[in-house]
Amino acid sequence: MIYRKNRTDNKGEKMNKRWGFWTLWVCISAVAGFVWGVALNDNSGLSIAGMASGIGCFIIFYTLLDDFSRKNQWHRSIAALQKGVYVKAGLQILNLAMPIFPFISPEILAGVAASYIVELLGLGFHQSFLSSFAMTLITGTLLSLCVGVISLIILLISNKEARTITTNNVS
Repeated sequence: MIYRKNRTDNKGEKMNKRWGFWTLWVCISAVAGFVWGVALNDNSGLSIAGMASGIGCFIIFYTLLDDFSRKNQWHRSIAALQKGVYVKAGLQILNLAMPIFPFISPEILAGVAASYIVELLGLGFHQSFLSSFAMTLITGTLLSLCVGVISLIILLISNKEARTITTNNVS
């Protein structure tokens, strides 16, 4: 008989929490793009399904990235990534609440770039699902690069602080 771990074990519970964590934060990060997508698209069910599928891809990506990082014991990287997502989401909410520079918003710039790339690929708006899915993936990738830069800065600062604390404790 093959032993199967029960989903209520400690590892399964932690993985479920990670799925929940990344589902929440990817959805929060996608709010602005989703609202703009619905407002500017044909609002068909296929278009909305394309956006939702793209968002689902990022939930899977970030959850698996988190799991991979934990298996390799890259704890500072995970913490930096989570803080990067918080900062990016906070900036998005701040930009929605107080649009001081609406045309400098990373969400708008990424959306415009995605729209341009989708047109270059010949996936015009007549292909609702495919064009919405592609635009969501491209926009999400560009915004993930923003999160990556923010996370890298946070990681470099935390590594410098960790070295400073270690050096001070040794001397």
